[in-house]
Amino acid sequence: MAKRGVLVAVVVGNNLIVNTGYRDTILCGVRSIKELAHLKSVDLFSGVQLEALNKYQDYFQEFVFDRKETILSPGKFDRSILLVVEGKIRIYLAYPQGKEFTLTILHPGDVYSGHTRAFGQALDKVRLITIPIEIFKEILSSMPNLVFNLVAVLGDALKGSMDVIEGLVFEEAGMRFTSLLAEWSRNSGVRTDDGIVIDLNLTREEIASMIGTSRQTLATIIKELTSKKLIQLASKKIIIKDISIVSNYYK
Repeated sequence: MAKRGVLVAVVVGNNLIVNTGYRDTILCGVRSIKELAHLKSVDLFSGVQLEALNKYQDYFQEFVFDRKETILSPGKFDRSILLVVEGKIRIYLAYPQGKEFTLTILHPGDVYSGHTRAFGQALDKVRLITIPIEIFKEILSSMPNLVFNLVAVLGDALKGSMDVIEGLVFEEAGMRFTSLLAEWSRNSGVRTDDGIVIDLNLTREEIASMIGTSRQTLATIIKELTSKKLIQLASKKIIIKDISIVSNYYK
């Protein structure tokens, strides 16, 4: 189950096809879903008999976004549920003078709400499914098991939000970075003979914004961890030799 998140849940409105600014994406990426098997990858529908959703399939829409494309922006997509099926989405706040602060990364299985003032950017090819909020309420009332799944997803999202806040308030930049590496290792790291490999879809500036520091400070932290041979950088990947040592390095 996905471990990260700001608060989960509502995104994509009835006006999605009109005035979205994503004409190319919509033309090639939106269609009614005829096979609900896509939903098996979404934590919300874990253990649910998808056949029970057949009567709602015409309300499900699929969208495909290319890497770096803006998916969410304030004031848009506020009348539907958005389910991430494939790819990663960076959720961030944007400030004057071009400053950004990354709140979380959505992964396959996450559910998100677009009623906040946050933006969302595709870190790679993203495929998501939307359901109108009114239909989702109807589905919840007819399938009580979904309510328990939703509580679990919301709980994970709230924990992720609290972890971000706690890190910003109580931890130094180095500790925040190693905590982030530990989180990535748990959720998306691949174990190899060389260590845990993490694919990086983020720039250093974006990573710095996730831990509330400058790019220069992040560079210093990475240089120190690299010089100690605790991590290794290789073609948009981070290789962590021993995550327990890295996690405790700045404590």
